[in-house]
Amino acid sequence: MKLRAAVVGVGYLGNFHAQKIKAHPEAELIGVCDFSKSQAEKVAASLQTEAFENPEDLLGQVDYVHIAASTQSHYDLAKLFLGEHIPVLVEKPIAATVAQAEELCELAEKQNTLLTVGHIERFNPAFTYLKDRMNGVSYLELNRLAPFRARGADVSVLHDLTIHDIDLVNWLFASSIESYEVSGRKLIKPTIDDVSIRLKLRNGAQVTINNSRVTPQIIRNFRSVNSNEVIFMNTATLEAEILKPTDADPFHSVEKVQLTKQDALALEADHFIQAIKGHKKPAITGREAALALRQVEDFVKKAEGLS
Repeated sequence: MKLRAAVVGVGYLGNFHAQKIKAHPEAELIGVCDFSKSQAEKVAASLQTEAFENPEDLLGQVDYVHIAASTQSHYDLAKLFLGEHIPVLVEKPIAATVAQAEELCELAEKQNTLLTVGHIERFNPAFTYLKDRMNGVSYLELNRLAPFRARGADVSVLHDLTIHDIDLVNWLFASSIESYEVSGRKLIKPTIDDVSIRLKLRNGAQVTINNSRVTPQIIRNFRSVNSNEVIFMNTATLEAEILKPTDADPFHSVEKVQLTKQDALALEADHFIQAIKGHKKPAITGREAALALRQVEDFVKKAEGLS
């Protein structure tokens, strides 16, 4: 039997969520919902489904929902559906504040209802590749830079981009953050647009995160210094170069790797369905997402104190 699903918030990203549900053989997209009636109708027409203006109208009609509305509305929308025992996948960040995030986690636990968060980079083959090669990583540099765009600019670059990398650090390393340094700047929006963060983990590893939404071109890559190799990966094209030491001149070799591209959002949508059915554990729990949000809020306070 197919699971009945809907997407609440069908702007740029929500439209893609709806497409993945529509294409999934184990799901039925019963409708899309948006506070803009015309936007809901536009997306519904393109996907041959029903348009809803009020999320309350979905209650009793869906087995699960994806929430891709504005960050400020995540809390109210997720609370509505979790309160009715309806599993929720909410886009990152989980909520506008840590207090809201923790309340959602408590509600999901009380209702024994699945809550997961769209930290989609966990489905990026570049990072699953890195996780499989976490052999004595002493240093990791994560770069995520892009030109300015209005979409996503309702929050700081830390809430929009850095939260991806903080979640990845928490996921990749079995170690917590011991100390950190933050440098951030407000350039276009009243919130931080450009930030660099240096982390020292309790296991001795160091991580540098560079995030910006005010660069001329898109840059997505990481450099990982392991005990026996250095990996440089373009996380967008999935092309990598791996340097390994040798005993002969020139004392190192470079191996080129091309990973197979995958549809990360489709993988995320499928994983959520399998988790609902009890076949898999959630890719990311609400508590993990709340931790990443708490850390980002700490960084924001530090960056705003310096800017």
